[in-house]
Amino acid sequence: MRIITLIILLFISLNAKYLDTKSCKECHEMIHYEHTNSMHHKSSLFKDELHRKIKEITTPDKYSCALCHIPAATNLRAIMDGTEQPNSKSKKQSDGVSCFYCHQITKVMITKHKNINFYSYKDGTKPTFFGNLNNVDSSDKHKSNSSNEIYKNSQVCMGCHGKKYNKHGVQICSAVDEKGKTSDCIGCHMPKFPGGTTKLNKRGREEYSSHEFLGIRDDVMVKKAVELKLKFIDKNSVELTIKNKMGHSIIMQPMRLKYVETTVERFGKIIWKNFDKYPIDDEEATFTRLFQDDKMNRVFPPFATDIKFDNNLKANSTKIITYKLPELIKGDIIKSQWISYVIRPALASSLKIMDKKMTKKYTGVSVKLEVK
Repeated sequence: MRIITLIILLFISLNAKYLDTKSCKECHEMIHYEHTNSMHHKSSLFKDELHRKIKEITTPDKYSCALCHIPAATNLRAIMDGTEQPNSKSKKQSDGVSCFYCHQITKVMITKHKNINFYSYKDGTKPTFFGNLNNVDSSDKHKSNSSNEIYKNSQVCMGCHGKKYNKHGVQICSAVDEKGKTSDCIGCHMPKFPGGTTKLNKRGREEYSSHEFLGIRDDVMVKKAVELKLKFIDKNSVELTIKNKMGHSIIMQPMRLKYVETTVERFGKIIWKNFDKYPIDDEEATFTRLFQDDKMNRVFPPFATDIKFDNNLKANSTKIITYKLPELIKGDIIKSQWISYVIRPALASSLKIMDKKMTKKYTGVSVKLEVK
């Protein structure tokens, strides 16, 4: 009897169906399209060029980032400690942060150096997916529920986006404010659009949440990130106000570069700029994080023992910069422009990043003054 039971359990395990992202297309066509173009779907080292190259440099023999970048893998511990290597043929790994995984997270455990997601799936069982609807639908593929509050208060995002410290205790990234709280991640990064959640538009639902997880790679979102204001202090000085409109700090991920470029234009030519060649020449208007080792050499975040440069702006905070300009004349135009890069151009060049979305210059809001 015991042998028969073991055979049955083994059979169930071998035939357990992992619902890969492609299988969701059968019912959720638009959501599938959005997700497959998102960085959640492209989170693994098989689809994210920057992530792969950083991993090859910093941890070539193991994949310690697997916990967040391929969280559905069944051999996570072995991949993280290097006893097994990532497998591009595994759907659970190549799917990245998959629909299957995200919609089954049950809780987020807060630890000192990082947060950890727990999800409910057990091999051989029909999965139960969360749906943020008053009356959710189940199907032949999955059960559904809407009772988990972590999806409604954005705590579900904090398992991976909450915080990360390296082995030296240096904070690499954080999406929480100084009080340890998060903002409405889902409300901002998953905006509502017209349409139903399924191709059949069951029960006449008129809107659904976008699954593109819009952020720094989206021009519209970049334009929403900050507010800029310019005003004259005197005839040769202006005051630039930068307000962070986001629910988190301007810089959360260590490879980012964001800055304000301010220029004076006369007769169609730029006669003054707030930096010469590199934005960081104007440290006050440049937002990024640089790391160093014990010898004060620039290093990648995993090797850092300290912060070399950190100019940031917390959620809903404001910064004011005053510029002394050359003598202005009537018709001169002073312009300030917000600019974002997914990865600092110098770093992208040294890593030979080919993905154009990684190297693109994203221009945000701009303001200008004219000398009357």
